[in-house]
Amino acid sequence: MENEVRTLELVFPEHANPNGAAFGGFVLGLMDKVGGYAAVRRAKKPIVTVRVGEVVFEVPIRVGDMLEIIARVVRVGRTSLTVEVEVFKERLDTPRILATRGNLTYVALGPDGKPTPVDG
Repeated sequence: MENEVRTLELVFPEHANPNGAAFGGFVLGLMDKVGGYAAVRRAKKPIVTVRVGEVVFEVPIRVGDMLEIIARVVRVGRTSLTVEVEVFKERLDTPRILATRGNLTYVALGPDGKPTPVDG
């Protein structure tokens, strides 16, 4: 699907605090990266992040968790795209569950580096 992107990522010790919980910034970085992939795929032109909306950390993410990050374009404006991102976690011995979710907004850029219409 043109409006959706998925990727997998493992959580290593360098991504976590001394208690083994992933840093929020690490998770936000993954969300922004995969959200950007979805936005650029839909816009078919360069994009930049302009807003990180509400992000909800539902359950802790720990070292050893496998994360599936799913990003979907849910709104296309004149120059902007809103992307919903969900982060699921799983282990070999536990079911896949929603760990984090949020919305990010990106703006399409023209050759001059200024906002440009997404469709046009």
